[in-house]
Amino acid sequence: MPLHPQAAAFLEQLSRLKSPPIESLPIDLTRQALILASTVKMAPAKLALIETRMITGPDGEGLKVRVYWPHGAGPFGVCLYFHGGGWVLNSIDTHDDLAQRLAEASGCVFVSVDYRLAPEHKYPAATEDAYAALKWVVATARELNIDPHRIAVCGDSAGGNIAAALCLMTRDRGGPPIAYQALIYPITDCNFDRPSYRQNADGYFLTTSQMHWFWRHYVRSPEQMREPYASPLRADSLMGLPPALILTAEFDPLRDEGEAYAQALRAAGVAVEVHRYDGMIHAFIKRVDQFDAALDAIRQIGHGLKTHLK
Repeated sequence: MPLHPQAAAFLEQLSRLKSPPIESLPIDLTRQALILASTVKMAPAKLALIETRMITGPDGEGLKVRVYWPHGAGPFGVCLYFHGGGWVLNSIDTHDDLAQRLAEASGCVFVSVDYRLAPEHKYPAATEDAYAALKWVVATARELNIDPHRIAVCGDSAGGNIAAALCLMTRDRGGPPIAYQALIYPITDCNFDRPSYRQNADGYFLTTSQMHWFWRHYVRSPEQMREPYASPLRADSLMGLPPALILTAEFDPLRDEGEAYAQALRAAGVAVEVHRYDGMIHAFIKRVDQFDAALDAIRQIGHGLKTHLK
């Protein structure tokens, strides 16, 4: 498929800005700019309540989460959400609108986790934060008005990586159980030689150079890149993992590893639905003002969550 006209228009607008590549800028400056760029003009989602809370992280320090309640009586199913940004960028603030829309579309409580970022906090800090948030959700189920037996995880890009790794971690540690995983163009491997990395190396928003930069900040050594909680596709076994929905974008360096993960899950006996968004680029789902496909993907994830957490 050719590049979707909406994606082409977005990329043309981006090129006119002549912004330097993010890997050439100070990280703090990029983080601040992304917060400013995350404003959405479309009418917000309709929710009953949104609260930001501090919980206890794995190291005893505070870990921020934001909880989104849909309208209804409950108890609700619950989905932990992990934002994208290469483990280095973004926050629950940059992905606030997306979390709201997913909560509305699914009818689930969403818990967006402000996990620690690299390079200040290297692997596996983000995934350990995710596990701490999962345990908190279970322990606080009554107060949150959720059913602790109906838990899902979801994330985009690096957040999809964290969600996938968390499913492995909970299986390996004997719980808490996760019923469903929705992975949006996830990072699942550290292999840069797949065709999608070569075909979409530059010019389609996320670049191969940026992915090298993200990985260098995230791990302490090349050996860590190949560990299963960093590259879930390299796990010895994917048996016993929850059913999955995996969304990919055609013009995305991460396309092939997301689809390879879907194939590997199927081979391990895991029920998987995989959908490639033709003509789309990385990070399209949070840009509801620019891409009609973003709303389609949000509806698809919402349907998946309703089906598996009912």
